[in-house]
Amino acid sequence: MALKENRKILVVGREAGFSEAVVDYAVNLAERLGYDLIAMNVGPEAGAAGVFTSPYRRYLQEKFKKQAKVAARLIEAKVREKGLNFDHLVRFGDLSRAIEALNHEKRRIEFVINASEMSEAEMAGGVTLPVFTIKGDQGERIMGKESRSANFKIAVKTVGLGAATAALYAAVFLNSGTIMKYFTMGGWYAALPIATVFVFSFVHGAFAHYVWEVLGIQAPRKTVQPRPAAVKRPARRQRPRPRLRLNV
Repeated sequence: MALKENRKILVVGREAGFSEAVVDYAVNLAERLGYDLIAMNVGPEAGAAGVFTSPYRRYLQEKFKKQAKVAARLIEAKVREKGLNFDHLVRFGDLSRAIEALNHEKRRIEFVINASEMSEAEMAGGVTLPVFTIKGDQGERIMGKESRSANFKIAVKTVGLGAATAALYAAVFLNSGTIMKYFTMGGWYAALPIATVFVFSFVHGAFAHYVWEVLGIQAPRKTVQPRPAAVKRPARRQRPRPRLRLNV
C-alpha cells in the first residue's frame, strides 16, 4: 500500500540562497500547518548556447548549484528539527515556468512563498498556485509581531490567574472558621472539600503553566497531520435503454 503524500509549501527565489527571515517564516509556517517544505533556487540563463559561451555557462550554473546546495543544508537542518520532510531543487530559466513544471512533478503543493524580487502580479500569468511574497525583513517583522502579541496575551493571563490564585488562598485563610464549619457538617456538604480542591487545582495549575510559558519553557507539541477531505464520487448515470414501440 502506497504511503499518502503530505501537503507541501514551496519556497522559491532567484538567488542561490534565502534570507534567514524568509527561512524562519517558512519553517514556522510549515510546522504550524503540518506541511512539508520544498525549496527551489531558480538561476538565470547565462546567455545563448554556442561554441565559446557554452563552457562558461556551464561553469556559472555549476557554481550556482554548489552555492544553493550549501545554503539548502542550513534550511534542511531547521526543517528536520521540526519533524518535517524537506526537498531542495535547482532550476534555470523563467521562474514561473519552473514553478509550474515542479507543480506537475510534485503532488499536493498548496501554495508558493515567493522570496524573489518578482511581484505576485508578474507571476500571476504563468502560475496556477496561490503566491505569497516575502521580501527583505518582512517575514521577520511578521513573526516578531505575532510573537509580541502572543507574549502580551500570555502575560495578561498570567497576571489574571495569579491574582485569582492569591484571592482564593486569602479567602481560605481569612474564613477558615466558616469553611471548617460547613466542611464538617456531613451530608451534601461533604462535596464542598472536593469541589474546593478542584477549583484550587484548576486555577493554580493554569497559573503555573503560564508562568513557565513566560519563562520560555514549553512542553513539546506533537505535529498533527491534516486529514484530506473525502473525495465525493460522481453520481452514476443510467444509460438509456432502447425501447421498441409497435403502432397497431
